[in-house]
Amino acid sequence: MRNEEYAKLHPMPRIVKIVIIVFACFLLLYGVLRFTPYPALATYQNRSYGFAVLDRNGRLLRVFPAEDGVKREWVPIEDIPAGVVRVFIRAEDSRFYWHPGVDPIAIAAAGLRNLRARRTVSGASTITMQLARLIRPRERGLQGKLLEAFDALRLEARLSKKQILELWINGIPFGSNIEGLPAASRARFGMEPASLDDARAVLLAVIPRRPGLYDPAINPEATATAALALSRRCTLNLDKAALMQAAADAAPDKLVDLKTPFYAPHFTDRTGSGGKTTIDLDLQLYAERRLAAEIALLENNRVTNGAVLAIDNASGAVLVYVGSVSWFDDVNGGKIDGVRVRNQPGSCLKPFLYALALEKGFSPNDILPDIPIIFGSSEAYSPMNFNRRFNGPVRFRVALASSLNIPAVYLLERLGVDAFEGWLADLGFESIAANRGSHGVGLALGNARVSLEELTRAFAVFPRGGQTLDQQVMSPYSAWIISDILADRASRFAGFGPAPTLATEFPSMFKTGTANQFQHIWAVGATTRYTVGVWMGNFSGETVVGRTGSSIPARIAADVLRAIEPRALDFPTAPGNVNRHHICTLSGMAAGPACSGITQEYLLDDIMPAPCAWHRGSVTEYPPEYQAWLAERFRWGRTHPQAAQNSNVRIRLPVSGSVFYFDPTLPPAAQAIRIETTGFSPEALVYANDVLQGSINHAGIFTLPLRRGAHRITVEDENGSAVTDIAVR
Repeated sequence: MRNEEYAKLHPMPRIVKIVIIVFACFLLLYGVLRFTPYPALATYQNRSYGFAVLDRNGRLLRVFPAEDGVKREWVPIEDIPAGVVRVFIRAEDSRFYWHPGVDPIAIAAAGLRNLRARRTVSGASTITMQLARLIRPRERGLQGKLLEAFDALRLEARLSKKQILELWINGIPFGSNIEGLPAASRARFGMEPASLDDARAVLLAVIPRRPGLYDPAINPEATATAALALSRRCTLNLDKAALMQAAADAAPDKLVDLKTPFYAPHFTDRTGSGGKTTIDLDLQLYAERRLAAEIALLENNRVTNGAVLAIDNASGAVLVYVGSVSWFDDVNGGKIDGVRVRNQPGSCLKPFLYALALEKGFSPNDILPDIPIIFGSSEAYSPMNFNRRFNGPVRFRVALASSLNIPAVYLLERLGVDAFEGWLADLGFESIAANRGSHGVGLALGNARVSLEELTRAFAVFPRGGQTLDQQVMSPYSAWIISDILADRASRFAGFGPAPTLATEFPSMFKTGTANQFQHIWAVGATTRYTVGVWMGNFSGETVVGRTGSSIPARIAADVLRAIEPRALDFPTAPGNVNRHHICTLSGMAAGPACSGITQEYLLDDIMPAPCAWHRGSVTEYPPEYQAWLAERFRWGRTHPQAAQNSNVRIRLPVSGSVFYFDPTLPPAAQAIRIETTGFSPEALVYANDVLQGSINHAGIFTLPLRRGAHRITVEDENGSAVTDIAVR
C-alpha cells in the first residue's frame, strides 16, 4: 500500500503535531541559547581575582587585589555556609531554583506595583539576570531588559544553578571598590565568609541593593533597619539591637588593621596565591621587633637594614621571613628583600668547608697550622685571624669552633677550590654554582656572595643529619660532628672567649660571620628542629663606621630560637659507628701520661689515634714546621754561628735549623717559605745558596719558593748581612 494512501486512512492526531512542533521549537531555542557565541561569558569567567594570604593559624597576613585594582576574591560556593547563601538568595531571588533565568511571577508582581505607583518602584531581576548584567552591562530601558533576559536564558542553558550562584556571589558589587561576598566579608568584618553569623550575613546581603545607603561601616542605622526586614523574611531570630551591635563592628575606626593587613610583605610577595602559609604571625612580629631594636642602636654605624629567616628543619617550611626592617623605608631600600640579596657571608661558609674535609678523610682530632703562611705563588695570599694572633698547632675542632682563618685556607688549599665550589652547589648555593671557577682560596673566608636564604637552608643540613630536603649529601657522622663542634662552648673560647650570646639554655649550634669591611654581619643558629639566619648591614654597599661584631645578629638568632623552641631539646646522639677517645689537647693524638691536657673526641670506629709523640717526659717537642712560630711566640733569640755580622740586622724567620716539608697534594708553585727580617733597608737582596732570588719588601719580608734540599739563606745590604740554614724535604 502506498504511503499517501496510508496517511489518508490513518491521519496523525493534531495534538501530536503540536507537541512535535513545540518540541522542535524548544530544541531550536535551546540550541540558540546553548551554542550561539557568548565570548563575554568566557571573559568574565577568566577575569582576575585577588587573594588573601594567611599565616599557619589562619590569621590574615595580606590581601592582594585583582589585576584591575578591585577588591575581589574567589571562594568556592561549598566553602560558604549554606545559611549565608540562603540569606543572599532570599534577599535577591527567592525562586532562584525554580525559574529558567527569568521569573514570570516576579515580572507580573513588579509590573503591578509599578502601575499602582505610576513609576518604577520595583524591578524583577533574578540572580541570573543580575549575573548577565555583570557579564555584559546593558543600557537601561525596555530593550536593555530584554537583552538582559535573553542573556539570562543563555546562562541557564550553559551553566548549572550552582555555577551561576557561585559566579554571582563572588562578583556582586558592594560599592567602595569591593566586589563579591568574600571581599565584602573581609573588608567589613575582617573575616572569611565561613565565619559569618546570621547578623553579619543579613547586614552584608542588603548592601548590594543601595551600596551608598546600606553599608554598616558608613550608615549602620539604615543598614540595620533594612537588615531587620530581611531577617524577618528569612525567619531569623534577630532584633534591631543585635544588628546594630554587629554593624558597630564594621565601623571604620575599628577596622583599620583588619581592612589593611600588611604583614610579612616580602614573603607574601613571593606566594603568588592565597590560603594558609607556614608563617607564624606571632613569631614574625617578634623577629621584626628584635631586628628593628638592634638596628636602631646601630644607626650611627651605617648599619641600616637587616633580614631574618627561620625554617623548620624537617620540612623546610618558613616560619619567619623578615626581608627588611621596614617595607616603607625607601631611603634605606626597605622594599629590597634582604633574604634574597647576595652579600659576602664571611666565616659562615667555614662549616661547609670543614664538612667537606671530613668527607675527604680528615678527622676532628687532626692538627691544622695556625701560623704565618703565604698561600699561592704569583698572587700571594696571607690571611690573618680576626684577633690578628697566631695559635700555632690547633685541632680541627678548635679551628672551626673558634673560626680561625689560616686553618680554613689551609684546608681549602688541600681540598681544592673547585671541589669546594661543587660541594656548595650541591648544598643549594645557586650563587656559587652560577660563578663556579671564579673563586680563589678566599672562598674559605666567605669572599663570595650568597643569600641569607641559601645560607640558612644549607645550614639546616647539619641538624638534619646530612640531608637536604631531597637527598643525603654528607655522612651522618660529618653532619653530627659539625653540629657538635658548633655547639661546643669550650672549643670556641680561643676565638670568641666566653661568648655569652651563644650560650643558650638549650642545646644549639651557631656560626657567625663578618665581611671584609664589616659592612655585612651574619649569624646562623639551629636546634634539632629549627634553623634561624640573620643578616645585618646596608643595601647601598657602604662600609660601616667603626666595627660592629657578629654577636649582634647572633643575639637576634638566639632570641628567635628561644621564641620558637621554649622547651629544651637534646641534639641527636652520635651515629652508631662512632667511638669516644681521650686525646692530647695539643697533638690530637691518643693521650699519654706526659700530656698536660686531655680532652675527648669522637672518631669513626675504624680510626685509632696514635700515641702522643709531642710529649716526652717533661719535654714538649713541636714538629719542625712550628719552630718559627715558637721562636716568635716565646721570642727566642739564641745566636747561631751564622748570625748577623751587624747586630742591628738579622733574619728573624725562619730560625736556623728549621726543616720544611713539601705537601704532595699541592702544586709546587703554591708552596713557599716566608722570610722575615729586621734592621735591613728596603730592597735588601736575598740569596739562596749564593743565587740571587730577589729583594725584601718595605716590611722586611720575602717569599722564597720551596725547593727540596739544604739551603743557606743570606740577606744583605749596606748595613750588613744575615744568614740562616734550612732544609726542605
